[in-house]
Amino acid sequence: MTKHQQTEADFNASLAERLRSPGRTTAPMHMNDLPSGPSKSLTDLLSDSQQQERQPTDKIVVAPTVEEVTSPSRRIPLHLIVDSPYQPRKKYDETELQLLGETLKGRGQDEPITVRALDSGKFELIAGHRRVRAARLVGWSELDARVMHLSDRDACLATLVHNESNVKLSDYERGLAYRTALKEGYASTQAEVATVFGCTQARVSQCLSLFDLPVSLLELMAKYPELVTYRKARVIKEALAKHPDGENTIVRSAEVLIDKPQMDQAELRAVLLKPFEAKRVRTKAPTPRTISDKNGESAFRVQVKSRDIVIQVEDGVDVDVALQRAMAALRELAGTLELPKRDKLSKTSG
Repeated sequence: MTKHQQTEADFNASLAERLRSPGRTTAPMHMNDLPSGPSKSLTDLLSDSQQQERQPTDKIVVAPTVEEVTSPSRRIPLHLIVDSPYQPRKKYDETELQLLGETLKGRGQDEPITVRALDSGKFELIAGHRRVRAARLVGWSELDARVMHLSDRDACLATLVHNESNVKLSDYERGLAYRTALKEGYASTQAEVATVFGCTQARVSQCLSLFDLPVSLLELMAKYPELVTYRKARVIKEALAKHPDGENTIVRSAEVLIDKPQMDQAELRAVLLKPFEAKRVRTKAPTPRTISDKNGESAFRVQVKSRDIVIQVEDGVDVDVALQRAMAALRELAGTLELPKRDKLSKTSG
């Protein structure tokens, strides 16, 4: 089965710690003491967190409201499992789900999914959205699941934290998770968001920067989450800064990423700026002048190109004779001219 960056067991162990991260308060952050003794289950950690909340302390602790955590897994019918409204992932790869389904058939379910019980009798996913979809594809009717009883607030954070760690999440989807964390008060600064999700502040800043793009482009990214990475977003912003009145043109040009997602930043920059390049004005070539013979038939066609005079000799005219006459006429003209003196090396023979 395809694994996340961390196992479900690791996730459950780290979730409680992350739930203690600074929330709505703007007071300075304090680090909890390093744990000692044997490792604890998620149930014990959350229980400790509740007890800690009841005791006076000068440390910042935001404990979850947890009614009960059922550690042993149980079989749950798939038709009772519903998606989390807090899941940041907007797109699932159908081919990958089919491969994951075949792995489930071949090896079975390695780890239980994680859900929370709803008052309706259904179960909302916390972790395992891909496995549920894969199981449905291969015709399974139920899965092993650990059932948690969480408030909406804690379910939101648990779902965001778990799914953000998935390596295949796009920059836009990660940005949605970080923005939700700020909006819901799980963190008040980008540094605190990084602490909650266990990532770098740089990644938080990079992914949140996507939401500075035009609304029309964000609407497109909601449909195509992998359309714009934070690196490509920088290129788009540069183009917008250079051509502030060309937003619609730039957004339309950026749609090329739908069909060419592997385009690098340099290629994208060229595409975005191309509509604004000054178009070269083509000058119309002058019409050739015609020199006719005594019967009115064309004998020579003369065309001026910059400082060149091109003489086309028509059929029936002796070219050598025409050249001699033309040279003679030019010598006669040159004899009447008085040009500025030039360096001897630049002189040409006449």
